[in-house]
Amino acid sequence: MRRSGLFSGLARSRALFAALCVGALVFAACGGDDDDDDAATDTTEADDTTEETTAEGDDDGASAEPVKIGVLYIDFGAIADFVDFTHGDQKAIATALIDDINANGGAGGHQLEPVFLEYPPLPGAEPSPQAICTTMTDDEQVFAVLGGFIDFTGEGQLCLTRDNDTVHIGHELQAPWIEEAQPALLLTPGGTPDATAGNLITLLGDEGTLEGKTVAVLGDNNTQNRIDDVITPGLEEIGAETGTTAVLTISGTDTTAAQAQLDGAIEVWKGEGVDTIFMAGLNISSKQFVDKIAAEIPGVLLLADSGSVVEQGQDAAAAGADPNPYEGMLTIEGQTRSERWAAPNEKLQHCIDVVEEATGEAVLGPDEVTPGADGKTVESYVAVEDFCDLLDILALGLEGAGAEVNTDTWRDSIHGLGVIVLPTANIASFCEGKYTGGDEFRLVAFDSTIGENGDWSGVTELADASGGKCA
Repeated sequence: MRRSGLFSGLARSRALFAALCVGALVFAACGGDDDDDDAATDTTEADDTTEETTAEGDDDGASAEPVKIGVLYIDFGAIADFVDFTHGDQKAIATALIDDINANGGAGGHQLEPVFLEYPPLPGAEPSPQAICTTMTDDEQVFAVLGGFIDFTGEGQLCLTRDNDTVHIGHELQAPWIEEAQPALLLTPGGTPDATAGNLITLLGDEGTLEGKTVAVLGDNNTQNRIDDVITPGLEEIGAETGTTAVLTISGTDTTAAQAQLDGAIEVWKGEGVDTIFMAGLNISSKQFVDKIAAEIPGVLLLADSGSVVEQGQDAAAAGADPNPYEGMLTIEGQTRSERWAAPNEKLQHCIDVVEEATGEAVLGPDEVTPGADGKTVESYVAVEDFCDLLDILALGLEGAGAEVNTDTWRDSIHGLGVIVLPTANIASFCEGKYTGGDEFRLVAFDSTIGENGDWSGVTELADASGGKCA
């Protein structure tokens, strides 16, 4: 498993989350083997060289109180057998960026006091998402938690944002979770699979890509709602010819039933002349299913509702698959990482400079990294992007909140942000009812000839997917 792409130009390229989502069935078998029952945290005090800071825009000139934040990062040692990359020294990268904020007046005048927590992202391992929530809210009493953690149910994320009045800025979020959370407390620099699916279908209709094709939808029990609410009506709206929808039952590591269901669906699709499959969710896009589809329906066109599926195409390329079953697969993306790192915007470049100065090491971009002697590729650029994005959103929210930071002032601040630029997206926005940042997208196709193992290739020009909601 390797690097992932990005939806709407940013956080969807969380390489690790893509890998773990796609590999969830494998990891489930490993859950519960960790003997660490307690969430170990490392509290780093804010830089005490600044005795008093004033919140930007605070008319009274009152001293802004420090803000305590939780910072989550992955224990790659726990998953070394499952991935061929790491994100470098994540704690050092996050620390460098937080220290830079504190040394330059803080976030809206507030010094940041981080509480670091490393955890193994394995289902059943400890600390679990619920344990992380308890540690951060009850024990550490942080204002916000930055970083993603693996919980496909959303209960860990909602424990923070629905139940404990705690801000969470993370990745790979689902639209229903954001709707269930308290307003403006669950945020992501990127988008959601629902939005990706809807925008992809709209763009396919605009481009006439599906004319003359017959499209079948393939999902699992975790994506049924997205199929019913977004994908099926979307395909109907653009007038696409459709075949029978197949929803596989996936639970745990045994996919015997799902494989049998897919066999039956393929036979039906052959009779219907299906030549295009819309894959709803990352489990469905895994090799065990796609290889079978490609073998039984030669030349099939794959559509994906997450740019993270690029992981699978790259794995197939690395394994020497010829033909590569993911070749030509379509989704929507913003800038590719290669494009972004070839010409970083001002915010991302600042983060790169800060980390390089603090660590004394160059941050290599996606086209510069190579596997080490252990076969692992150190992808520090992913951690730089992630923490740069998350801290930028935190700082924007705190700047607008003023000297007194609480969920009410935070909410008012986020609702008033409007159109912004993020480190990984030149087109982004937040406002009331819109808590996903990235807005830029275009139709892209997987091309196995790009780079070492393939990447997305732009098919259309970048566009703003927000519809002017926050303008």
